[in-house]
Amino acid sequence: MTIRMVNSTGKRNGRFVAYEYGEDLFGSLYIDKFSGRDRGKLIDKWRLSDLGSLIRVLDTEITLREEENYERPRYV
Repeated sequence: MTIRMVNSTGKRNGRFVAYEYGEDLFGSLYIDKFSGRDRGKLIDKWRLSDLGSLIRVLDTEITLREEENYERPRYV
């Protein structure tokens, strides 16, 4: 499965981050992180022992990426 986040704001328009995750032949869970503009390159990879770890890593990574690339609205 893949989660793909594309930045459509400012000068970083068109850049993306993709997280591919699943289970390999040996039964362990994995996450591969790709980043780039057109094709992307492998940035990071994780091998995890349980489903809870996979969800925590995905949640943390996606939260960090959203905070990095998107502005929060200001309330006056």
